[in-house]
Amino acid sequence: MRYSSAILFILTSSLVLGCCKTERQIAESDVRISWDRTTYTEHTSAQVSSCSEEVGTITPFTEENLYYPRIKRLSDGSLLMSFENDHFGWDLYTRRSENNGRTWSDAVMLTKTHPATSTVGDDFKTYVNPDFIELQDGRIMLAYQWRYKLGYNDLPNTNVNCGIEIMFSDDFGRTWGKAQPVYVGRCWEPALLQLPSGEIQMFITSSQELIDGMSAPQVVIIRSFDGGKTWQGKSVCDIDDNETISRTRDDRSTYDGMATGVCLDDNAGIAVPYEVWHGKWVVDQSPYIVKTDMETNWHGDHAAIRAHGGPEWPAKKQINKDFYGYGPYSAKLTTGEVLVLSNGTYKGEQGIWVFIGDKKADNFRNPTSPFDGYWGSIDCIGENSVIATGTVKYRKDGSVRGLVRSEIGRLNRSKTLAKGDRELQGIASFDRENNDFWFLGHSFPSSVYADFGYDDDNFILYSYLYDSVLTALTTENSDAVEILLARDGQPQRKVVVNGRGAYKVYVDDNIAWKPIAWGVTNEVEVAGTLNNDTDKDLGYSVKLRVPWACLGGKPSGGEKIRCHLRHHYKAKTSEKPAWNIEDVEGENTDYPSEWLSLTLK
Repeated sequence: MRYSSAILFILTSSLVLGCCKTERQIAESDVRISWDRTTYTEHTSAQVSSCSEEVGTITPFTEENLYYPRIKRLSDGSLLMSFENDHFGWDLYTRRSENNGRTWSDAVMLTKTHPATSTVGDDFKTYVNPDFIELQDGRIMLAYQWRYKLGYNDLPNTNVNCGIEIMFSDDFGRTWGKAQPVYVGRCWEPALLQLPSGEIQMFITSSQELIDGMSAPQVVIIRSFDGGKTWQGKSVCDIDDNETISRTRDDRSTYDGMATGVCLDDNAGIAVPYEVWHGKWVVDQSPYIVKTDMETNWHGDHAAIRAHGGPEWPAKKQINKDFYGYGPYSAKLTTGEVLVLSNGTYKGEQGIWVFIGDKKADNFRNPTSPFDGYWGSIDCIGENSVIATGTVKYRKDGSVRGLVRSEIGRLNRSKTLAKGDRELQGIASFDRENNDFWFLGHSFPSSVYADFGYDDDNFILYSYLYDSVLTALTTENSDAVEILLARDGQPQRKVVVNGRGAYKVYVDDNIAWKPIAWGVTNEVEVAGTLNNDTDKDLGYSVKLRVPWACLGGKPSGGEKIRCHLRHHYKAKTSEKPAWNIEDVEGENTDYPSEWLSLTLK
């Protein structure tokens, strides 16, 4: 059939044949993370040009080992990164970005390993596990473990050979004051949380006890009620002062550690994900999450948890039954949903995975993976974006070194659509960083933005596709935008449109796509040339009106439509089909209940 400027469609009995696949009944989730390939960065070195008051003075140098990164947004709009320069710690650093991670400042050296005396005699004092928060008063508080390198393994005396110090910055991480000791005891991985009341909680992996000559970890907290001046009412507290909030026991040992925390919206409590891991033994349910309500605020039977393990379900439960991982890190979106990042295996695939939970820190689903790595963090850096980071080992000049990966994820949310049409911006003037369009652009050097509308007669797709080599052959053998649509009691539909404005509408007919409408829209703008691999294109924008008749009929008021965004990619012009198709991550095309929803006002 020829293309025409008007919509041509064929209505057949296929419109009423069949329904969507049998649905899995799952909890509604209104947000997905779509990772942005263009923001991916590897940090293999950092120029070090200044130091904290604790260090004193240094000669500028280049640090070529980066491990254990944390990246967070500060209230001045900058990003702050902390890291260490050895897999198990040595020296600690921070650096800043003023442009959302595209470039970074020189690093500040916070601590410097130096000779010291421990219970074994001559030793080194070294540092590991930096993490930080911005307090309510605008100060940055950073916490880290210190330990004597040799004395740490003097297990009978290890509780005096290890502890935690904190450090403050009053200028968003540009400069740092002197170290302040706050805790003594064998430990790892301090992480900080400030409650709305002002109370500061520090979560610690405490290995203060031994079982059969091995450290036996547990998650403990210490508290400050005066902005970090004192902890548990002391300038420096120890293992007799901490409070155990989680411990997993079996016949071999205990396991819990590497905890981080978030305050839940609506004063609903505190949620803390953590790993279940030991230097020798592993428990297969890792990671878990433990929760407390604000009234209780962890004031439970610490002695019982320490002695017997606990707490019990549902205060303590596995994050996701299909995931086995370590090093979890938590964050909260501006809309209240809780994120957990963890390195491990999801359904057999290794990576750093990010799970989206609900506002009660439950029902962690829709996992996505920006990259492979370990010991990472995640933070919400705006209404519509998050940033993930992690460590990777690599070899250079015959040595094993560490690098830091980071990538920004765009947040796609379910939408409520107002009735009416609107004009698209020109493709060159569309703000790709600040918009509320759905985004897709992780797998290929191309990206798609999509938004939706409707009127009495049509469902409307608004879309931008950015690609340096634009191909438009047949509708799907092209760089093209695709959406899947599902309505209750209706078979699934598929809509595809390319840079010529050529489109097709399909209906699912017994697990096969049956074309029911096709044509060409003239509401398309191309910045570049189609089917010419020798020049550099920008992309195209398109507005496509699809008659409701092609989608199962005119909807009723308030109807909810499930929608899944896809992207056809061609690296060069070819008559071969474009088998490179990217899907929005965290959704299964076979189950529309997992897709984001469009609700019609």
